Amino acid sequence: MILYYMQLNKEIIIQLVVTAAVIFMFYKIVAPVIFEYFKNKIPGAYNPDNDIDSMIRRQKERLRAQYGLGPETYSNDKNVSASNQADEIRETSTTEEVKTIFKESKWGGSSYTKRIQAEITKHYGYTFTESKINAFILLSEKKKYLNYLSSENQKNIEALLNYLSLLMLFLISIEEIRQKETNLIDRMAKKCKINSDQMVLALQIKILLALKNKKEVKEEKIFSPTPILLSFSEDSIDIAIDTLLKKEANFWARGHSTFFEELSLPISYADLLVPIPVMKNKSDIETARRILKIDEETDLDEIKKTYKRYAMTFHPDKIGQLNLPSSLEKQALKKFTLIQEAYETLMNERKK
Repeated sequence: MILYYMQLNKEIIIQLVVTAAVIFMFYKIVAPVIFEYFKNKIPGAYNPDNDIDSMIRRQKERLRAQYGLGPETYSNDKNVSASNQADEIRETSTTEEVKTIFKESKWGGSSYTKRIQAEITKHYGYTFTESKINAFILLSEKKKYLNYLSSENQKNIEALLNYLSLLMLFLISIEEIRQKETNLIDRMAKKCKINSDQMVLALQIKILLALKNKKEVKEEKIFSPTPILLSFSEDSIDIAIDTLLKKEANFWARGHSTFFEELSLPISYADLLVPIPVMKNKSDIETARRILKIDEETDLDEIKKTYKRYAMTFHPDKIGQLNLPSSLEKQALKKFTLIQEAYETLMNERKK
C-alpha cells in the first residue's frame, strides 16, 4: 500500500511539473505571439514604429551618428549592415562648424535656430515656429543642401546663417505656391515693392527655368501667366532646387540682397505676365479703369500719364528690343493690346 501511494505521489508530482512547464512556455512564448497577432488586427492599433516620439528619436539617433555626435547609428532598412551604414556616414563631408549647428540645436530650440528666426523676422516681419525650423534643418540634412556651399562658406558661421535663412525662405515660398498660400510671399513682395501675384510668378519662373532642359517643360509653361507649380511632381521640384543651389548657393551665402539680385530678371519677366482684366466690350468702363489702375475721379491728364507709362513698358518696339523668349513676348504684346483698348475706351467715354 505504501509503495502504491509513493508511486501515485510521484506521478502527481511529475504531472504538476509538466503542467507548470507547459503553462510557463505558453505564457512566455505562445501567449505574446497570439497577443501581438490580435493586437495588430485591431483597427487603429498602436504601433511603436509609427509613434511620433519614436520617429523623432530615430531621426535624432541617425543625425547624431551622421555628424559624429554620438555612438548610435540608425537605418530604416533593417537589412543594411552596420559596416554599410558606417561607410555612408563617412561619405558625408562636413565641417566642425556644421556639426556645431546640429549639436547646438539639438534639432530645435538652440541659439542658432533662434538666430535664423531673428534673421527672417528682421527682413520680412515673419516669424517661423521652432518646429518649422526643426523640420527645415532635418530636410536640409536629408537633401545634403549644405554640401552645395564652398568649404570656405561652410567654415563661415555668418555665411551659413545667410544661406540657411534664404534657403528656408525659398523652400517655404515654394511650399506656399503649391498650397495656394501667400503669407511669406506677401512679405517678400512688399520688400521688392511689387504685388504678390508678380512675386509668385517670379519665383515660379526661377524654378521652372532650372528645368528648361527637361523635355516636358516647354517654354509656354515656364512663362505661364498663372501659377502651375502644383502640376509638377516632387521629384521635378527637387531637381530644380538642386540645379539652382549648385549655381547660387554661394551667392546666397553673401546675404539677402544678393538673393533678390538673382531674382530681379524673373521679377521683370513676371511684370510682363501678371494677368490683367479683360473688358467685356468697348463700353466696359469699370474694367478699363481696373486695367489702368485708376478711379472715376482721375482727371484726363493723369489718365494720359498712366497710359504713357504702360506704353513705354509694353509697346511692341520696346518689347522687340528685349530679345525675350517668344512665348513671353506674345504675352507682353497681348497685355499691351488690352491696355491700349482700355485707354481708347476711357478716351471715348470722356469725349461724350
